Amino acid sequence: MIKRDLGEDALILNTKKVKTGGFLGFFKQEKLEVIAAVETKPSEPMRSTEPNKTEFQPSEMEETSVDIESENSPVMKDENLNELMSELKSLKQFMFQVIDEDRLPEALKALNIKLNAQGITEEVQSEILGKLMLMLEQHPNYTEDKLHALARKEIIKLINAHKKRPSRKKVDIICFIGPTGVGKTTTIAKIAADYLLSEEKKVGLITSDTYRIAAVEQLKTYAGILNIPIRVVESSADLTVAMDDLSDCDIILMDTAGRNYQQKQYIDDLQQMLPEKKKIQINLVLSLTSKYEDMKKIIGNFQTIAMDQLILTKKDETSSSGAILNLIYHYSIPIRYIANGQNVPDDILTVTPEMIANFVLGEDEND
Repeated sequence: MIKRDLGEDALILNTKKVKTGGFLGFFKQEKLEVIAAVETKPSEPMRSTEPNKTEFQPSEMEETSVDIESENSPVMKDENLNELMSELKSLKQFMFQVIDEDRLPEALKALNIKLNAQGITEEVQSEILGKLMLMLEQHPNYTEDKLHALARKEIIKLINAHKKRPSRKKVDIICFIGPTGVGKTTTIAKIAADYLLSEEKKVGLITSDTYRIAAVEQLKTYAGILNIPIRVVESSADLTVAMDDLSDCDIILMDTAGRNYQQKQYIDDLQQMLPEKKKIQINLVLSLTSKYEDMKKIIGNFQTIAMDQLILTKKDETSSSGAILNLIYHYSIPIRYIANGQNVPDDILTVTPEMIANFVLGEDEND
């Protein structure tokens, strides 16, 4: 209805449920009030200090309010609600595009360049820069250093608002999955060492990575150094037997073969390997050297498997950390660890909002 009345370029600014009509407070009908706006051409040329540049002014926006009744019930249809949510999401992107880099306040340009360099999505940038611009309007004397400090606080707030806490439920086995070359085996060794040395847990290892040359030997070497048992499996039946053998362990960690998980067959093979009657925690391991678009594809391809946590590796091999913030903002999967080197067991970090803010703003030294 909004697009019909105002055109295809109309954007929804706000929606809320309201009750109207009725008698003596009863029998009221529930409706959805929608406030929308569309940019219109000014009646006369606008004055501008720069040639060939149109300034965006709030006075150029037309506003309307439309009541939308559901056809069959007081609750709006899912498809209509999804469309409205999509419009609200696009509004954030639109507002950021309107205030392009040239129109940003001088004090925010350096920060904008840094966020771009980190590979942070436009939607996340608009959340951060939009709030900082409001602060700058109220305090025009803020310096770049002050805005940098405020940006760190806003990033931490953003993370706390979107992050999901890792599950603490008791599980029978912790399984690590992910594409080739992300460092799953080394990461498992680090986590095993942490459970063993820091938490004094009895740890057992299982590997099904019989595809990669020397993969089994690598994990056996770590198991020998840590003096913990290991089992090699090639089928679901083997896995059940191995778990029974390691039943006296407090924690069982399982390495899986790194495969091309853009191919659905490999995901199906993985699902068939995992026993249905066991409580399994799935950790997806991704490399920060990967493009964010590739990470999104991998996560999308694993939709049939309930992922409990993300583990990000190779922080030491890239100067870009924006993917960490993007993943927290766009996905409801907790990020538990970030690996930042090859040393076992030292080079692995438990994620905190403050750490991610430092990474995004380039304040880490990869220590």
